[in-house]
Amino acid sequence: MWIDTILKHIKLLAAAILIFCAGADSIHAAGLFSGADVEKPNPQFTRKGDRISAQFIPRAKSTSVTVEFQVIAGGTVDDVKGVDFFTIDRPEVDIKNFKSAAFEIDVRDVAPGGTAAVALRSDFFSVSTAFYIFNPNLAAPWIKDAQKENRLVADRVREIVIEVKDGSDRDADGAVNGRIQLVGGPRDSFWGYALGTLFIRFFGIFFVLTLLMIGMLVSGWVFKRMDRLHDTKPSAAAQKAAPAAVVQPAGTAMATAPTVPAARMAETGTVVIAEAAVAAIAAAVYLRDTTAAVAVINQFPAVPVSAAEHFSAPGTAWSQAGRERMMQERLAIIKQAGRR
Repeated sequence: MWIDTILKHIKLLAAAILIFCAGADSIHAAGLFSGADVEKPNPQFTRKGDRISAQFIPRAKSTSVTVEFQVIAGGTVDDVKGVDFFTIDRPEVDIKNFKSAAFEIDVRDVAPGGTAAVALRSDFFSVSTAFYIFNPNLAAPWIKDAQKENRLVADRVREIVIEVKDGSDRDADGAVNGRIQLVGGPRDSFWGYALGTLFIRFFGIFFVLTLLMIGMLVSGWVFKRMDRLHDTKPSAAAQKAAPAAVVQPAGTAMATAPTVPAARMAETGTVVIAEAAVAAIAAAVYLRDTTAAVAVINQFPAVPVSAAEHFSAPGTAWSQAGRERMMQERLAIIKQAGRR
């Protein structure tokens, strides 16, 4: 049951692909299923002096390249034309190896029976590029590796030189008439190109991923370091709110009380006592027991005191004044009650 469902979906997908191809480019689709060449380079030729340039998009590429034709010895280039490869296709060659298709190069001003040297230059050529010549008048039409040399003439630009004798097997017109018709094209091994591309991509992706991993590790280390610096550096508000350091006279020491957070030194240098200590002092004063008050206060090590220091005459006068005031207020209340 599930097999029938899968087959049904495959058929629908194939039909959709065919409809899309027909709608997008019916000619391309017809050529795809008929075996026609749908990747014809279709070169555009321009002439400049004694040189003719062909610009085209090779097979298996998406960017255009330029091939320049020139007769460097024995004649002058008359014209260069593109040749449909299917008109010269033979079993001994493979169309995939001719990414730039084939050309017909006409040379004039050749001495009858003389030899002309034809040069092709392009940065599209490689060290393994070879020129194959086609002559329909021969029993084996294709002449392989017909180039005299393949040399580097500039940065990435290589020159292929072919020598052709008027009326020889390399001359397609077959006549000794002072003109040469050279038909052929540059050939590169398809499998060499394919395997080289796969090799570059296979190791290239690992190289790119390695660089990406190194970049991520470095950026992670930088961000972690920035976070640590941000955490350890106090903020401006915290620095502003921090209490000023109190300079103690030489020979004196101030005890700290981590157990009593409320006991601290203010910016003015006065002692701030916790609420519990204040309550204990008030209770001791109320009970008139100076010794007990000192004992209670000394339980808070942030403020060590003695009886003579905190319960001297001014302290006693303060407590007596308080009691006298309380008695006066009570006496006033009693008097008011007696009048009634």
